[in-house]
Amino acid sequence: FLKIGQGARAVGMGDSYTAIADDINAIFWNGAGLTHVEKFAYQANYTKWLAGTELYSAAAVFNTHSSRGEVLGISLITQQVEPIEETTIFQPSGTGQFVDVNYMAVGLLYAIKFTDKFSFSAKANYVQEKLYTQKTSTFTIDLGSHFYTGFRSLRVAMSFKNFGPDQKAREEAFSYLMPLTYNMGLAAEVYGEKGDPTYLTLAAESVFPVDFEQRYHFGAELWVQNLVAVRAGYKWNYDLESFAFGAGVKQTVGGRTFAIDVSYSILKDIEGVALFDSPLRISIGGTF
Repeated sequence: FLKIGQGARAVGMGDSYTAIADDINAIFWNGAGLTHVEKFAYQANYTKWLAGTELYSAAAVFNTHSSRGEVLGISLITQQVEPIEETTIFQPSGTGQFVDVNYMAVGLLYAIKFTDKFSFSAKANYVQEKLYTQKTSTFTIDLGSHFYTGFRSLRVAMSFKNFGPDQKAREEAFSYLMPLTYNMGLAAEVYGEKGDPTYLTLAAESVFPVDFEQRYHFGAELWVQNLVAVRAGYKWNYDLESFAFGAGVKQTVGGRTFAIDVSYSILKDIEGVALFDSPLRISIGGTF
C-alpha cells in the first residue's frame, strides 16, 4: 500500500510530482517541497482503489518561520479491505468467521531550506500491517531534495522513499522487502510563470523501484485564472496503470485558501479483459 499514490493533484499528473512538490501533497512524494508552504496547510484524501479496497490519508504541515525556513509535518495513510470470510477444506463455502486486513502508516517530517534554491527533508514513518491474527510493524525513512537551477523556472528534485528493514509476521516466516523507491525528476513552466493568472507546467521523472525495472512518469498541469486546474499524465512501463487525468479548483478568501481536486486513472486491459475498475481520487485541503 505504500506504493499507491496519495493526493488527487499529484496522481492526476501521472505521479510526475517529485520536482513540482510545491504544496502539502509533497509530504507523500518529496517533503523538501514543503518549504514552499508559507503558513499552515492541511489535506484529506480518499482513493477508491482496486478490488473494492479504499485508502484514506491526511496530512498537516506547519511553517515554523525560523531563520532557516524549517517546516514540520505529519501524515497518515490507511487502507481498508473488506473482511474476508474464512474457508476450510471441510467448509469451502465459508465458516462464518471473517478475517480483517488493515494497513497503516504514520509519518513525521522535517524540512529545511538551506538556500533560496535548495531544500532538503527527512521523514520517519511507522508502518503497520495486520492480517487476521498476524501483525507486523516497522520503521522507514523518506529523504527528499528540491533544487532550483536558476535556468528559467527549471527545478531538479530527488526522493528516496520507504528505506527500512525487511518485514515478516513471525520468526519462521519468510521476510519481504519494503518497497524502496528512488525518484529523480525535472519540472518547469513552459507557458507563463508560476503565480501568473494562467500558466502551464510540464514534469518528467525516472523511477527506480527495488522490485521492478526502471519506470517513467510524465505530467502536465494548466492553471487558468489561478482558479481552475486541468491535469494529465502518463506512467510508462506499468502492468496496469497508464494515463491519468485530473482537475481542481481553489479559492482564496481573507488569506485562507480552500481547494478540491479529483483524478481518474485509466487501467490497461489484460488480454482484452478489464480486470479492475479504474481508481478515483478526491482531495480536500487548504491553507491559512
